[in-house]
Amino acid sequence: MGKYLLLFLLLNISCTQKKDTTVLSEDKDWPVTFKDTMEYFCDSVNFGQFRLNKIEIYRIKTYENNIAKVLLYEKLDNIWKLTDSLILDASVLNDLDAKVTDFNNDNFKDIVFTTGDAARGGNVVQTLLLFSPINKSLQWIRNSEQFPNLMYNEKLDCVEALILTGGQTTYFLDIENDSLKEFASVDQRDGRISVKVINKKGKWEEIQNIKDTIDSSDFDRFIDYSPIQKRK
Repeated sequence: MGKYLLLFLLLNISCTQKKDTTVLSEDKDWPVTFKDTMEYFCDSVNFGQFRLNKIEIYRIKTYENNIAKVLLYEKLDNIWKLTDSLILDASVLNDLDAKVTDFNNDNFKDIVFTTGDAARGGNVVQTLLLFSPINKSLQWIRNSEQFPNLMYNEKLDCVEALILTGGQTTYFLDIENDSLKEFASVDQRDGRISVKVINKKGKWEEIQNIKDTIDSSDFDRFIDYSPIQKRK
């Protein structure tokens, strides 16, 4: 008699776990039928509409590449109905480290999770997916992997990124359609702090360059650029 593994997901919980089982799928949306599920994440409480949406992420190692499959459900008549899905490239070297939080201040929780390996340690390459309340679907921010260490900036009501190189640069970004667009940055390196903004011509313009008197022995991200304010 064949043995089948039945996985019952409890409703209204958030969970994450790793799996090392090879599974066979008849889902025609998958690029291959034979794959290895390396990690699984779900949230049925916070993402999207509170307790009315569920998001699942499968980190998959296939024979061809590494992917993340994202599934969005809506609760209708007390049953989860699939409403949207995405397949994205994803590294198998990092954990998903998924975080559910509101990135665009619309009172609906979004999600960011690790999908790539940075060339330099400390730069966490992530994919940002917003919940679209109008379409009740996933909105993929297509260039989010270009901006490591993403978080929401409450003070400026924008998205904030931190890129580590020889020093560190905090970028302040707006969400425009399906992309992130820089409008200001604070760069800290070699004992100096440089502030730049995007001017009316769409070009970077330095508006301040001062000696670093905040703490020259410590690199940190900034919460504001005018005036310069370090994130505590």
